[in-house]
Amino acid sequence: MVKTHEWSPTSRGKALGLRASGRVPLQEITNITVIPKSTVHDINTRGTGINKARSGRPRKLSSGDIRQIIRHIRLNKSTRRLSLSVLKRDLHLDIHEHTIRRALQQVGYYHRVARRRPYLNKRDRSRRLKFAKKHRDWTKEQWATVLFSDEMAVKLFMERRSKDYVWRTTEEEYHPDCINYGRRPIGVGLMFWGVFRKGKMGPGLFFDMDKGETVNSTVYQDQILLGPLQQFWEESFEDIALPIVMEDNAPIHKKVCIPAREALGMPVLDWPPNSPDLNPIENIWSYMKDIIAKDYGEVSSAAEMKKII
Repeated sequence: MVKTHEWSPTSRGKALGLRASGRVPLQEITNITVIPKSTVHDINTRGTGINKARSGRPRKLSSGDIRQIIRHIRLNKSTRRLSLSVLKRDLHLDIHEHTIRRALQQVGYYHRVARRRPYLNKRDRSRRLKFAKKHRDWTKEQWATVLFSDEMAVKLFMERRSKDYVWRTTEEEYHPDCINYGRRPIGVGLMFWGVFRKGKMGPGLFFDMDKGETVNSTVYQDQILLGPLQQFWEESFEDIALPIVMEDNAPIHKKVCIPAREALGMPVLDWPPNSPDLNPIENIWSYMKDIIAKDYGEVSSAAEMKKII
């Protein structure tokens, strides 16, 4: 295909004016404007220096097609996660997947990693809001009195979590259909416990369990509450007038543990259910698990994994 030259409206207008004057020969107009004679003749015949309107390549997706794709995406949380190939199949689109992606991006829809949030029912959300209102004015000094503790389950041959992608706009970042409500995996491997407070790292240890035995409130009381946690709490009185222990609402922290804390006079932070993201120790667990999955995923020995942790 011969590549054509697109003359500017200024050059075309100049050629048209010279031709209209009737005093400049056609060849001289070509020499002045560098526009071929045939083009100068065509410009003069049309009587305008404006280029002809060109249809160009027709769009593969009309505005109606794009609206249909968006409606399909926004149906529910499952359709938000459809791949381009599935979108193409479901909507019977005879176009390339890249074309669909570009069309969606032009109207603000991108394939983003879903935000991870704990699942909260209506009652949990109410309790969480109540907790936030109660503690939103706490000072740094008040938070410095809290001892944050938690357990971390680590499986051998850990796999890295796959990313959950969703179609959304910037404003839909926290839309319910665009959230990854991650639940805790069923089953555990090694169970590790740790505690810390501002400026002070507490003890960290593994539960001493026989094969097939699970952690319950009695095990937690004997191995953690009346052991390293009590010791760390009592040591904190050196710096804090009244240390407060933070434990989540797991069943192992209840039953026999409740009277044990009362006997010690150990105050606890009233914690909303299903709120691991509010506990800063979760950032430590996440950091550790990322390293384990990335660098030590092939480790099969429980003893070796304990050393690594």
